[in-house]
Amino acid sequence: MTGLRHHLVGTALALLGAAALHAQDPISIADAKQQQFETTVTKVAGRVTVAGQFRNTAFIQDRTAGIAVFNNNFRTGVRIGDSVVIERAVLREFGQSTGQPGTGLTQLAGDSLRFTVIPVERIDPTPRNVTIPNILESVEGQLVRVRRVRFIQTGSFQGETTYQVTDQFGNFLDVRLDAATEVAINQLPIPEGDVDLIGAISQFRGSYQLQPRFATDIGLPPIVIDTVARSRTLDLSTWNLDWYGSADTLRGPRDKNRQRRSIRQVMDSVRSDIYALQEVLTQTALDALSDSISGSYGNFLATDITSDQKLAYIYNRDVVTPVSRGLAVNGGAQAWANGRFPYRLTFEAKVEGTTHRLVVFNIHGKATDSTTAQEDYDRRKVDAETFHAYLHDFYNDSLVIVMGDFNDEIINTVIDDTRRTPYAVFVDDSTNWFIPTYTLAERGLSSYVGGRRSFLDNIMVSNEVKPYVHRTYLETPSAYLSSYSSTVTDHLPVTMRVFTGNIPVSVQEDVAGTGLRVSPNPMSDHGMVEVNMENGGRLSASLIDGMGSVVMELADETVAPSIRLLQIPVAALASGSYMLRVSVNGIVRTQPVVIVH
Repeated sequence: MTGLRHHLVGTALALLGAAALHAQDPISIADAKQQQFETTVTKVAGRVTVAGQFRNTAFIQDRTAGIAVFNNNFRTGVRIGDSVVIERAVLREFGQSTGQPGTGLTQLAGDSLRFTVIPVERIDPTPRNVTIPNILESVEGQLVRVRRVRFIQTGSFQGETTYQVTDQFGNFLDVRLDAATEVAINQLPIPEGDVDLIGAISQFRGSYQLQPRFATDIGLPPIVIDTVARSRTLDLSTWNLDWYGSADTLRGPRDKNRQRRSIRQVMDSVRSDIYALQEVLTQTALDALSDSISGSYGNFLATDITSDQKLAYIYNRDVVTPVSRGLAVNGGAQAWANGRFPYRLTFEAKVEGTTHRLVVFNIHGKATDSTTAQEDYDRRKVDAETFHAYLHDFYNDSLVIVMGDFNDEIINTVIDDTRRTPYAVFVDDSTNWFIPTYTLAERGLSSYVGGRRSFLDNIMVSNEVKPYVHRTYLETPSAYLSSYSSTVTDHLPVTMRVFTGNIPVSVQEDVAGTGLRVSPNPMSDHGMVEVNMENGGRLSASLIDGMGSVVMELADETVAPSIRLLQIPVAALASGSYMLRVSVNGIVRTQPVVIVH
């Protein structure tokens, strides 16, 4: 009995000790921040100033100080203004300079961290008014207001970027924009003139940073949320996947499985009906991706592109019905990076019970090498001009969307920002073409986020589509994926939403149903014929006069799957009616041609 009594007494004392520990009063946040790093903070309490507004970190404060909280359960489990108690947290520092403790952000973290939301009235903390010179260690972690400051930068905000403001006395302060904030996700405009800024004070490598949470924190009106249901629009995204499918760790991200999982996560978030993809290497990799996306998705890979980096589509079977596809071969042997021609997909989209036929071209422009920058620019310019003429001649009566990695800006050029874009032929033809990404580039946004930031990923639509474009925007996967540019791709997806319910029904691929497109018709000096060689094979073509005689042989060849473009030089032929005869794998098609001098 003595041993049992001793055991019971010991157990009771242990329970009482635990209860006493649990019941002890919290220490102040200021006292907690005085502890050594990597020690346990038994209990602190405060009001939440930042909850789920940032990607990784929340903030709390009491009357003495403020502190960051690095714990996902806490960040997602509380709201601004909550009264909370945090127990068993580890005091840590993030972002300090090497060998210089105290130069980073002090935070509560650790797997053992537990928190309780006290069931009292939620009260939004009032920002503390400070001046830039007084933003020191004493206000790190607190919600502050800095009055009458002006941004140095202009344009629009983009996540994971540091901006600068200055006050009337010439003092400077960094403003760090977290990718998960509504400011970053909506790429809100940078205010002009003097504004009052509100945000939590952070620190990174010895520099203090103000981190705003909301549009109203930077003097902007509350954001307007897009309430248009996805079922009402056709949604299309262009995205360069950075050597997706390569086993070589020197090409693209090193962790290939993480890249694929992250791409799938982004696509499940974006939920577009068509993805125009660049830098896809293999059918196996493309299948693995489309099969993993939530929903029913199919895909096409331009396997007849001989280079490793191929063009591809992933499409939503519930909305998109493919009609035909193929490479739009236009230009010489060096065109489109030696044969990486625009990849066409003609499809029917069913949105809100109405079906329309559209044509999308996926392009990947010639990249710029520092040793051949001028030559590369010239090649992109020739490709753009040839493609513009091609679309005018053969798709002037269609609903056309061009999207992809242009490998150049749409306003100026990456080789010299004082010179015009190589795609000026489309920019200048505003009667026939609209470039919805132009305004994104004007706002200073970047779709390429590796190295020298620039807006390379663009979308253009024919004038028939322009009135029905709902909105075009940069996706912001860095709001939920860390180290995005090094682990996923160095390009951001660009998305366009199009109302298709009121678009007039487009003409078919060819008026006569022959599988041919002839332009111009009538013609005087020369013309062209486009032949859809979707499956490749044997192609022959000739021009026949009214007496049935062959006056010109246009082709007699075996071709890979592509869209074959044949020249028809007619300057030396007499005016009159002719017949174009085209044989594809033994199937003969004809179309009248009129020559007028």
